[in-house]
Amino acid sequence: MARIIDHPWDTLKQLSIPIWFFDIEKENIYVSERLKDQWNLDSTVLNKQGLMRFIHKDDVAYLDHHAMTKNRHFFYMNYRLLNNGTYEWMKDMVTPFFDENGSIIGYTGTGAPDSAYIEELDRIKKAVVEIGDAFLSYNGQDFFDFLVEYLSSVLGVETVLVGELTGEAKSEVTAISLSHKGEISSGLHYSVKDTPFEQIIRTHECYYPKDVGRLFPGDILIRDYGVKSYLGKALLNSDGDVIGILSIMDNQTQTSGPLSKALFRIFADRTANELSRMQAEKKLEMLSQYDPLTGLITRTYLSGILGDEIQSKNEKENNMALLLIDIDNFKMINDSWGHAKGDELLRQFSRYLRQTFAQHDAVISRISSDEFVVLLKHVQTLEELEEISDHVIHSMRRPFLIGEKEFYNTVSIGVTFTKSRIRGHYSGETLLRHADAAMHKAKRNGKNRYVVYEEKMSEQMREELHLKQSLHHALDKSQFELHYQPQVCGRTSRVIGYESLIRWNHPDYGLLSPHYFISLAEESGMIIEIGEWVLQEACLQTRRWQVEDRRPDLKISVNLSAQQFKDLNLPGKVLHALNVSGLPPQSLILEITETMVLQDFDRSIDTLNGLREKGIQVHLDDFGVGFSSLSYLNRLPVDAIKIDRSFINQISERGKDVPIVNAIISMAKSLGLQVIAEGVETREHISYLKQKGCYEYQGYYFSKPVPASLVNN
Repeated sequence: MARIIDHPWDTLKQLSIPIWFFDIEKENIYVSERLKDQWNLDSTVLNKQGLMRFIHKDDVAYLDHHAMTKNRHFFYMNYRLLNNGTYEWMKDMVTPFFDENGSIIGYTGTGAPDSAYIEELDRIKKAVVEIGDAFLSYNGQDFFDFLVEYLSSVLGVETVLVGELTGEAKSEVTAISLSHKGEISSGLHYSVKDTPFEQIIRTHECYYPKDVGRLFPGDILIRDYGVKSYLGKALLNSDGDVIGILSIMDNQTQTSGPLSKALFRIFADRTANELSRMQAEKKLEMLSQYDPLTGLITRTYLSGILGDEIQSKNEKENNMALLLIDIDNFKMINDSWGHAKGDELLRQFSRYLRQTFAQHDAVISRISSDEFVVLLKHVQTLEELEEISDHVIHSMRRPFLIGEKEFYNTVSIGVTFTKSRIRGHYSGETLLRHADAAMHKAKRNGKNRYVVYEEKMSEQMREELHLKQSLHHALDKSQFELHYQPQVCGRTSRVIGYESLIRWNHPDYGLLSPHYFISLAEESGMIIEIGEWVLQEACLQTRRWQVEDRRPDLKISVNLSAQQFKDLNLPGKVLHALNVSGLPPQSLILEITETMVLQDFDRSIDTLNGLREKGIQVHLDDFGVGFSSLSYLNRLPVDAIKIDRSFINQISERGKDVPIVNAIISMAKSLGLQVIAEGVETREHISYLKQKGCYEYQGYYFSKPVPASLVNN
């Protein structure tokens, strides 16, 4: 250091203005008599320790000579001065003092003129306006990138960070945008533990004007960037919860004053608003992408994935497949057991799908209430796909346990298999339509099965859509009619009654059997109205026959749909049809199936007992094809069981025994029930059935179902 004849303070102290001088070598502060009086000091010479009695301890750090020697021109320094027990912000203009060799030996400071305050205020006003304009011009990532770059410039700091609290316990920070030495990046990710972020989360603000690296040696950002000073502010949402952090860092001691800090707080508040908006948008995007009930992706998100998969150059060599899986009779479960149990079934079924396809390169989506799609990206052969579908069908034999009840369910699966060479010819929506057509084919074929898509199914789907549309007007336009098939007593060869069977006289397709439209009526909910019409029309026609043909003994059988059977007003509607027609209750037979009964067995018993108490008979139709069980059949209040035609068809001309037919007849007799054989088509059928003790028949051997005008009693 060059030799100085006179200490600079010897000259400076003679000035009449309040002034101070900081000697870098001695680290002493010299104050003028006027400043000594203003500050109520005992001496005009202070060390840094003595200065802490009336200057805020954090602001004493500004007199760090290593930081100050970087300033070779005048600058403004802000600090807090103790006055009557409270700290007040002061602003001084600081000028470096050089020796004869041009080396800085100290700094002199005097109170800044009013123009300095006005200049800083104007700078802050300008910054506030510019940030406001940025909110209008930018949003999302663009805004945050602009913000960190702008703050770094306007506050003169090296590093600015906007971070979002992440992780399950909100114990991590992910940088949304980070500006360091003019370069912007994002994605930096690390724990808040042992960093200034911990204090920000706890107290919403922290300020370290120097030595922050020594205080937080584990903070990788502070260590790698050589940060010395740190100012951080919590970003709060409307509920007051910390959602992120805004911080400025520099490699030198900070001298920013109250106005600069106010500016920083304004930026923090506006940044919090933008972060809240961005997080709300993310939540909305998540809701659009993921089903909140099951956690599976939505149909909309799946469509995007399908489109990307089809167009992906990396996947062009791979076959792909879709499985559209529909839970059979799910609406019945919802209606019978309530939506809470239905929702739990969907959650468990979703977990089952995840487990089933865990070893496959698969994407699983819930596309509607009870429909799920599995995208298989790599399938070698159709045979492999059929094995997978078979596995799903057979694995559904195990029950789902919900509460204390076991739920057995089946599924119908529509399958598409797209070979690599043609995958680019289809859109995602086209493949979904193909899978849907195949699934509906599986439904029409009896459910609990899979069907692989074929081109002709698309035409069938178009026809089905046309039927659905015209079904809504069929009743109003009187397009339905009933056909009647006789039921014959084998002992007397006399007709004892009829089964009523609905037909739809469609203007475009002609006379349609129930096979073509009943499932559509069930899906649309129109089955209730149609069922009521069938019941009333059958009762009216039978009563006419009883009167006109003098056959009061004639009975009529009417099939109930599953939805009709669940209708709590069913008994009242049946009695209304009887009253309007004048048909005696003993002349009406209601036919139900095992599947309908098993959905809610206890309620079914109550319903059937109520009907039979009125004199109405109940027959169990299609017996043997469902979950037949002696335990429930013994408790079920029915009058007769009808042997399904599939078993009667097994009776051959050679008279070979059909064990299932024999067992059903024997069981019915032991339970005191009538037994009726459906699908009787040959004399051999009748001969065999009489031999086994069954004497009531229905089938083509006697007559096909015919309109009422062709019935001969």
